[in-house]
Amino acid sequence: MKHATNLDGYDLSMGQRAYTSRLRAQKAEQTRRAILATARDLFAERGYGRVSLATIAAEADVALNTVYSSIGGKPALILALARDSADDEQADLTRQQVLATDDGREILRLTALGTGEVIERHAKTLTVLMDARNSDADVAKAADYKMGHYRDLLDVITDRLFDLGEVRAEVTREQARDIMWFYFGASSWSTVRELGWPYPQATAWLEAQAAAALLTHHHAHPPV
Repeated sequence: MKHATNLDGYDLSMGQRAYTSRLRAQKAEQTRRAILATARDLFAERGYGRVSLATIAAEADVALNTVYSSIGGKPALILALARDSADDEQADLTRQQVLATDDGREILRLTALGTGEVIERHAKTLTVLMDARNSDADVAKAADYKMGHYRDLLDVITDRLFDLGEVRAEVTREQARDIMWFYFGASSWSTVRELGWPYPQATAWLEAQAAAALLTHHHAHPPV
């Protein structure tokens, strides 16, 4: 069968197939995103253990087989949600900003702002991970993945503070990493959210507390 060509001899059918392939890929990604968003909302509202794949498919307005072919079963869904939250572009931006900064207090400010934004954006996913990690092995695996990536980011920031000589002499690197996790880990953000603190207040307070615990010099704490 002879394919149509243009004046330059380009096979037009190849361009059409490539275009069709891109459209299919875009459609598949849109479907995947819709399924994940539906699963996230249902897990957060009803609890991970109480939501079936059939319910997710119905709420997302797709066939059950589409859920399986797009992502997989419930373990794959919760892991995909954890990966999406771990791969948030704000985390990479915060890392880049920190590595380009020489001032310890500014590094902590960027850390508070960056982690706060990521936590706020993925609050529902984190709620599911934290609430069900002790009762479901698949959720625990997903939570470990998310928290491992999160802690890796904070460890990079801690190492930057040490490399700049900004950390108090009596604080070891391991202690500093624990302090950073204490103030900027998911549990701390969960606590200030439960207290009803607005994020600007929470970020300022966590930054100030971390500075007092870590830095060789720091400014006075802002009021709560």
